[in-house]
Amino acid sequence: MDSLFHSMKLRGKVTLSVVVPLAVLLAVVVRADLMDTRARLLEAGSDQLRRSTRNTASILEGQCNRIAQVADTASISVADIKDWTRDELFGLAHGIVARDTVLFGFGIAWEATPGPEGLGIFCGYAQRTDGGIEEIDLSKKFDIERLPRYRRLRSTESSFWERLPKESSDADEDLMVYLAPVMSNGVFLGGVVVDIQISKIVEIVDQAGLRGEEWGVVDHQGNLIAASDGAVEQLRGRDSVGGMEVRRIDAGPADPPISIMDFVRRSEKGEVFVEKLASNDYGLGDRMVAFAPLESMDWVLVSGRSLEAMTKATNSLVLRRAIGLIAIAVTAIAIVLFGTWRVILKPVRRITGVLDHAASGDRTARARLGGHDELAALGNALDDALPRLDELARTQASLDAARVVQESLLPSEALHERGVGIAGRVIPSDQTGGDYFDFGVLDDRRIAIGLGDATGHGIPSALFVATARAYVRASIFNEPDLASAIALANERLTDESSAGLFMVLFSAIVDTSEGTLEVASAGHPGYLLRSKDSEFQEIEAAGIPLGIQSTTYRSTKYEGLASGDVLFLASDGVWECRNPAGELLGLDRLLAEAVRQRDRSAEEQVAAMFDFVKDWASGRPLDDDCTIVVLRFD
Repeated sequence: MDSLFHSMKLRGKVTLSVVVPLAVLLAVVVRADLMDTRARLLEAGSDQLRRSTRNTASILEGQCNRIAQVADTASISVADIKDWTRDELFGLAHGIVARDTVLFGFGIAWEATPGPEGLGIFCGYAQRTDGGIEEIDLSKKFDIERLPRYRRLRSTESSFWERLPKESSDADEDLMVYLAPVMSNGVFLGGVVVDIQISKIVEIVDQAGLRGEEWGVVDHQGNLIAASDGAVEQLRGRDSVGGMEVRRIDAGPADPPISIMDFVRRSEKGEVFVEKLASNDYGLGDRMVAFAPLESMDWVLVSGRSLEAMTKATNSLVLRRAIGLIAIAVTAIAIVLFGTWRVILKPVRRITGVLDHAASGDRTARARLGGHDELAALGNALDDALPRLDELARTQASLDAARVVQESLLPSEALHERGVGIAGRVIPSDQTGGDYFDFGVLDDRRIAIGLGDATGHGIPSALFVATARAYVRASIFNEPDLASAIALANERLTDESSAGLFMVLFSAIVDTSEGTLEVASAGHPGYLLRSKDSEFQEIEAAGIPLGIQSTTYRSTKYEGLASGDVLFLASDGVWECRNPAGELLGLDRLLAEAVRQRDRSAEEQVAAMFDFVKDWASGRPLDDDCTIVVLRFD
């Protein structure tokens, strides 16, 4: 062998000594690179699929929760008024659909004795059509009392989501409906229904980041709620995944198949996870599948990608790197030096330059590194991060400004005037909230007080609350009577409010010289404790919330107020506070504690009541804004 080698020409020696080993080494490296690149692509694809599925599930759940909140808030407001007419119910339904473009329809079934105009169970419904909004008396089309969904709502007295086939409605497609009971003092009065088209769910999911992906939403029984076109084609007309079985890619021949429902049940526990599933009898190739829960609706979002599509670029990437390796082996040090400068030093200098500019306050510079290596990924991540930092800074500045403005609108200290003490406090569940309270002296004998609770929280609700406060305060100071003032403020808010934004309000004027209390409500109750009584008297909510539609309000006057009498106001976020076990505080517990604090000053009562709420929550974050206001006759 040695003599053969020594007798070979230089070309042969080079071929034998360099090219062949390099070829073998290159083959090993290319194979290793191929496997590594494929694994990294799959890992990155898995992480991206998990993130996009989780984020999309959060967005979809947030939209559905917002729609449910509209129904729940409306059901509370409806329950507090006992003398609804058909026109008022139609007007409320029409107004809510007109203000929220996501909704297809909104309806109210009312059976409170004797019912609107004494006609028994009535169901007023408004739905969106190509020509606008159509109002439909569903009680003329259906025997409401016999409808399965209504019977379930009456028997459970609990809200729920359900799919409504198009054959059971006037829609061109299936709907998802949310039903909420209308309750008053434990008595079932009717129900509120909100409809959203399945195509809207598809639109929300696509816009949230899964456009072009294969995805489906299933309930805890495996029924298909909505799906992308690609998923529908893959499922071949199935309405349920309950009977489907799959295998993991790493499963052995003896391992039994796994039911899709096992993954669905696992996701219902709040876990977001990704599984690699092998080809199966349903025509689905090897793929990566993500499962993300929508806990509020008991749904699961399932999103999948073909492994072949995720690794399609592997061969071209590895081939390009193999050519680079050959070039490096042939050109040796020159290529190493050039490659070092081009692949490492130059990108590092560009990244360093971008960081220097950012440190000096200029975040417009960009690395703009091409390729798929780690430095390019670092540079691209930096390019993506800088605008987000600016956006986060602007968002935080906006939140800080909104919070400062909102806090400046609240009374800074308690009020003690002519034998009356008034104190209040707001604790928002977000950086900005949807609650407010206000009090002030109108003249030498009258003092005004109010508490408002707008839908949602955050910047839109904070701006809406600021506008509502200005209108209410201006109206009370300028209108001759309280009911007219609330009606005027409502008319202005109705003209200017955005879709889905409205506010419940309790307002009162105390006359210290005559010992009277005049109250008016727009969907929010108050509670009055006389010095001779041992429990609060509820002042019922008597009007619809502000910002839905123009209407009139009425006021009620209480006379003979004396020392020791207490007016207690609280937003629903207070009694809906939950402890770590998920149990609601409840209005009864709250009012019982307020009775125990009755002999303290207004400021002490507010502080003690918030300590009571804090102790109940035991560190659990607030679900909603909390506001408490106390007026005490001293």
